[in-house]
Formats: sequence, structure tokens, C-alpha cells
Amino acid sequence: MIEALKKYRRFILGHWRLFWLKANLRDISLGSGFFLMNGVYVSRKHKVRAGKNLYVGRCTHFASHVVIGDDVLIASHVAFVGDDHIIDNIGDTPIMHAGVPEQKTTTVQSNVWIGHGSIILAGITIKSGAVVAAGSVVTKDVEENSIVAGNYAKEIRKRIP
Repeated sequence: MIEALKKYRRFILGHWRLFWLKANLRDISLGSGFFLMNGVYVSRKHKVRAGKNLYVGRCTHFASHVVIGDDVLIASHVAFVGDDHIIDNIGDTPIMHAGVPEQKTTTVQSNVWIGHGSIILAGITIKSGAVVAAGSVVTKDVEENSIVAGNYAKEIRKRIP
């Protein structure tokens, strides 16, 4: 009975948080079985699309377009960022007025776990079965069933099937 109440509470809280994001003009679409902890933030100009069974931890920030597969765990304080300023124009134009490049989409395939405090740069792909260790800065694609860690994230081993 208590487990059923916990599941129902998670369902209500998750849907309330999704409703709040959409009411504040955030472009987010989630499949069934999702749960969003409090403090999840989606920047106004970005889109988030996800499959079923997604868990997003507390204070996660989506500041790039993100497409997420099924059965994905995203821990607390994860940031999806990047590609929001043009920095190569050295001239009379200040950086804050240099413009914004075309936005890249970050892809997180199915069965992925992204650890606490990780930073995922825009335009990369984290392939199925991968694990991103806590505190990692992911600047390149992550191969299938790889475990990556560090700043800049490097493969430390493969998951054994």
C-alpha cells in the first residue's frame, strides 16, 4: 500500500512540474513514466524531447536542444550547455553583441546514466548503455556501453554485457 502511494505521489509531482514548465512557455515533451525533481529548468529558446521512463534529478539545467531516449537517468545538478555565443569575432564588436550560432542538438540515447554535476556540451551524442561519471565534462561523443569520467571525459572502461 505504501509503495502504491509513493508511486502515485511521484506521478502527481512529476506531472505538476511538467505542467509548470509548459505554463512558463518551455518547449518540453516527455514520454510516459517520467519523473522531474524540483528545480529542473529549461531555457526558453531550447527544446527537450524524451522517450519513456526518464528520471531527471534536482536542479538540472537544459540550455541546449536535447533529445533523450528511453530508460535514462539524469542525476542532480547536470547541465546541458554550449553554443550560445559566437566568440571568434575579434574586432570592434563586443562578445555580448557578436551573435548566436545555429543551435546544435545533444542526443542521449536509451539506457544511459548521467552522474551528478556533469556538464554535457551541445551537439554531442551519448550512445546507448553509456555511463557518465559524476562531475564529468563531456566534450566529445560517448561510445556505446562506455563509462566515461573526468574533465574532459575519457573512457575508463566498457560495461560488460
